[in-house]
Amino acid sequence: MEHAKLRAGVIGAGLGGHHGYAYAHAPEYELVAVCDIKPEVFANFYDRAHLPAGSLHEYTDYRQMLERERLDVVSVATPDHVHASPVCDSAEAGVKGIFVEKPLAISLADADRMIEVTEKHGVKVSVDHTRSWIPSYQHVRRFVREGEIGPLTRIVCHHGGRRSMLFRNCTHTIDALCFFADSEPLWVIAAHERGFEDYGTEYKGMGGKDPMLDPGSTIIIEFANGTRAIMNSAKNTPQVVEFDLMGPNGRYVVTDSTAYAWKTDKPEGALTSVPAPWAEGYKPGFGDTLIPAVQELAQMIWTDAPSSSPPRRARWTLEIMLAALLSQSRDSAKIYLPLER
Repeated sequence: MEHAKLRAGVIGAGLGGHHGYAYAHAPEYELVAVCDIKPEVFANFYDRAHLPAGSLHEYTDYRQMLERERLDVVSVATPDHVHASPVCDSAEAGVKGIFVEKPLAISLADADRMIEVTEKHGVKVSVDHTRSWIPSYQHVRRFVREGEIGPLTRIVCHHGGRRSMLFRNCTHTIDALCFFADSEPLWVIAAHERGFEDYGTEYKGMGGKDPMLDPGSTIIIEFANGTRAIMNSAKNTPQVVEFDLMGPNGRYVVTDSTAYAWKTDKPEGALTSVPAPWAEGYKPGFGDTLIPAVQELAQMIWTDAPSSSPPRRARWTLEIMLAALLSQSRDSAKIYLPLER
C-alpha cells in the first residue's frame, strides 16, 4: 500500500542537523520546517543537513510551528534538559510520531511525563540510541533471542576515548546493554574514573560540550532475566566501543562495523569460530545512521511496527545512569531499582 509522504519538522536546529539529513534522504518524508530559539544556527543546520539555505519554513517558537505546519512527525533535538515540553506539546498538538534525542531526559519525572502524554495520545516514539538500528547489533540481538548461544549471562562493554561521558555518549552504550539484555534492570554498582569521585547525584554536563563535566564510569548492572552487564568507560583509554556477549553455548564480540562469533556444544567445551558476514562493510556517514530510524518510525505509524528504541527502555537507561551517580556518591554502594522519582 502506497502512503502519502509524512510531513516532518525539527525542533532544535543547533543539534538537529543529522535529523534533517535523515528526513531529507528518506523517501517516506517531506521535511518542511525547522525551529530554534537562535536563528543564527539555521545556516549550520542547512549545511549539516545538506539542504539549500532557506529551503524550509523557519520558526523560533516550536508551538507556532506545530500550529501552522500540520506536521505528522517531529524530531526533538533540543539540549538534554529541555526534551519534555517539546515532546509533550507535540503529542498534544496531534503529531503521529516523535523522534527524540538521547538521553530521553535527565530526570525520571520528565521521562515519565513524556511517556504518559505520548501513550495517552497514541503517538509513536523512538529515542535516538543509534546502535539500535546498526546491522551488526540487530543481527546479534536476533541470534541471542533465538537462543543461538543459550541464555545470555554476561555482557562486558569497553567505551574509551576523550568523550567517554556518562550522559552524553555512554547513554548509547548503556542503552545497548539494555537492548541486548532485553530485560528490566534490578540493581547498579558504579565507580567513576579518577577526578570525578565527588561528582554528586545530579548531571552537570551543560549539553555535553565539555568532557570534563561528565564522568566516565565503571558500572555493573544486574537484569531481571539473570544477565549481568559491566561497562568500563574511561577517557584515558583508546577510543573504542565494543561489546562482548556470552552465554553457555557461545560468544559474540560486536562493534559498530564488525562482529565475531564463536560456538560450543557445552559450556566446558572448546569454542569454535563461526562466520559473521552480516557485519561486514558498514561505514555510516553523518546522518546516515538515522535514516533507518526515521524509516522505521514511518512504519510504526503506518503498520504499528514496534520501535527498535522505545522510550520505556530509554527510561531504564536514564535510571541506570542516575543510579550510577547515586552509587558513586555512596562509596560504590549497590543501588536497587526502581529509584524514587
